Amino acid sequence: MSVLVEFSGVSAYATDGRSLFDGLDMTLNGGEKVLLTAPLASGKSLIIKWMTGLALPDKGAVSVFGKPLAGLSDHALNRIRSRIGVVAHESVLISNLKVVENCALPLQYHLDMPYDDAIDKAMGLLKKAGFTGNPWDMPGNLPMYARKQAVCARALANDPEIVICEALSDGLTPIEREHLFAMLLDYHKAGKGRLCFFTGNDASDEPVIKPDRMLRIERGVIITGC
Repeated sequence: MSVLVEFSGVSAYATDGRSLFDGLDMTLNGGEKVLLTAPLASGKSLIIKWMTGLALPDKGAVSVFGKPLAGLSDHALNRIRSRIGVVAHESVLISNLKVVENCALPLQYHLDMPYDDAIDKAMGLLKKAGFTGNPWDMPGNLPMYARKQAVCARALANDPEIVICEALSDGLTPIEREHLFAMLLDYHKAGKGRLCFFTGNDASDEPVIKPDRMLRIERGVIITGC
């Protein structure tokens, strides 16, 4: 298995000087499904920000696809981000773009795909996600499940090697949860060497994900198993 994400001696501190992480070491490998659990405000979101280059730790290094993120140019960082699909907890969609245009945006932005081709692929992904609304509607009034369907479709648009899902099951019924996880897990299975990294407040998603590794955050340290 190839190492896709590596944390080396990573430390971070709150504004009041309190230690959040102290010397964190962690590797995430291609082909894995990993579930990281911890209570709210334990640092799960910060780890995702480090993995995507939205933030840098106070000490230590984070490398993705073998490249340390610190010091990368915007262009180089965007090339790395084009290989990562993220389903954020907030499930944010751009309000002035139609649902299908939201899903097509990564294809246009990162791959410079023509509009019509990007829309066609986005339509197919929305169908796989089970989206039953009007893809040409604005996303403002979408219910939670439909919003998460659209965000999952957008996350897979670029055929990413890394898929990150933050608290995906929050606010969903068991049937809705199983459907979205099935889409993501089928994607993981279909591509050799893909990494799916899930986070949750507890281990309730474990029976659905059947992760290769269970990790948890405990007092600023990553512990194997739950």
